[in-house]
Amino acid sequence: MPMSQRAVRGNRRKPGEKDFTKRRTVDEGLALSDAAHAAVWRLYCEVFKFWRSCRVKRCRRHRRCRGEPAPCLMGGLSSVPEARQRAAAAAVIAGGPRRLAPSTHMEWRLRREPLPLVMAWRK
Repeated sequence: MPMSQRAVRGNRRKPGEKDFTKRRTVDEGLALSDAAHAAVWRLYCEVFKFWRSCRVKRCRRHRRCRGEPAPCLMGGLSSVPEARQRAAAAAVIAGGPRRLAPSTHMEWRLRREPLPLVMAWRK
């Protein structure tokens, strides 16, 4: 029996065994979620215009968040009134000032989450 046929037979699953990570691995799923959170954080930074007072020169030059969005958003969010935070949610759903379409379905779903849940992510 050739080596390739033996390798295929050894990877067969039991009839009742389920594969819950069929489309992507756990690490790939976490990377996708991290990217979606970072994109939504950047949108919130653009809506609140935190780039105006950012220390990173690239952010001020490009007039949007070009560095790490999490510390920028965490630091500046305390100075934003709650009414403006709620109004920013509609702008983020629309794609921010540049009207960007979501790149993944996960980002689409995350844009519709309340800001405190978005900020509670692990980064």
